[in-house]
Amino acid sequence: MTHRLRPQIVAVVALFALGVAVAVPAGADDPTTTTTVVDPTTTTVAPAPPVDPAPPAPVAKPAPTWAEFVAFFRSLLPPVPDGSGNGRRIVYSVTRQRVWLVGDGNVLEFSYAVSGRALTPGPGVYSIYSKSRFASSGSARMQYMMRFAHGRSLAIGFHSIPTDRRGRPLQSEAQLGTYQSHGCVRQALSDAELAWNWAPVGTTVVVLR
Repeated sequence: MTHRLRPQIVAVVALFALGVAVAVPAGADDPTTTTTVVDPTTTTVAPAPPVDPAPPAPVAKPAPTWAEFVAFFRSLLPPVPDGSGNGRRIVYSVTRQRVWLVGDGNVLEFSYAVSGRALTPGPGVYSIYSKSRFASSGSARMQYMMRFAHGRSLAIGFHSIPTDRRGRPLQSEAQLGTYQSHGCVRQALSDAELAWNWAPVGTTVVVLR
């Protein structure tokens, strides 16, 4: 009996083994096989675009030197009139109502508008012969007087805009550049002080039309 069933048992075992082989997908029991599961809820993030490198920092320009500043300032001044001589001098143009302070080497150092009198004084070469920190003429008071010529009765000089006894100016600084005086050359107070410190007694004064 046992010998009769042995072929059937073998066949059943073979069929079972075959059925398992058919039912089980190939590689299901292969421990070396890796199955990748894709999660449909996973969001794929695109890589960030490359970032351009920052531009180099600008190089700061050095601040101008004092000499460069002075040279630039002088370049803005009206040029010294022709025929005004040479050397350190004050140049006064009656028609233009302007003064130039010219240093050694004919270097223009400063220029500004003034108020004088038409045709006064006549053109020529003069020199500063006296200076007074304060001066007066009648009721008018002025500062930084520098006399360089002689009028009919009074000296002619450079000085600040006169004030009356109450300290009120006889003209405004806005009027500088126009004829306003009786013969002297009026200057803004700051310009009068500058010229006073710049020009010692004996400084040449060239008067032009």
